[in-house]
Amino acid sequence: MYGKSPKSSLAEPHLPGTPRPYTEGMGVRFCVFAILFAASTAAGVQSGLGRFAALFAAGVLAWTMIEYLLHRLAFHGFAPHSEHHANPTDPVFIVAPLWLSLSSTAVLLAGFSLAARSWTMGASTVAGVIAGYLAYEGIHLRIHSPAAGGAVLRALRKHHYYHHFASDQVCFGVTSPLWDWVFGTVPCSTAETETRTRQA
Repeated sequence: MYGKSPKSSLAEPHLPGTPRPYTEGMGVRFCVFAILFAASTAAGVQSGLGRFAALFAAGVLAWTMIEYLLHRLAFHGFAPHSEHHANPTDPVFIVAPLWLSLSSTAVLLAGFSLAARSWTMGASTVAGVIAGYLAYEGIHLRIHSPAAGGAVLRALRKHHYYHHFASDQVCFGVTSPLWDWVFGTVPCSTAETETRTRQA
């Protein structure tokens, strides 16, 4: 069974004048990455709008793979995020450290640029990765909030809550269950239900 939505610390009151590091951090984070996104986009469109659009889409897809692999291999492997599982509604343990996000972006830009032998093509791909990353942070926070959300958020929450409250060996995707389906890390009961639905 998928877990019910726990009470979120996002809704808890705080004393007047008490800083909320996670909200301040998210504001800085989105400002920094908005600038990086704009710069990457400006550089990327120099290679042509069609090529930029294709590479941007590839970057978004690449992010979903990065997200999946990080969660499965790092966070449930050599760098466990046990604090997040112990306190799933605490935003301090939801968002990634800014230094880690920035350094990873620099590595990806260098890697994509070297692979494509073009800085503008690398920037186009990184623009898509940044868009996917910001969507991930926002969606992950929203999933662990008390917000009801629409059909998409409810589906993503159901998928992610299975990972939290039923088995942490499945459902590693947060923004998309795509790679869970590809690598067979969806709950067996869910996979069987979906297969029966498609065959009906």
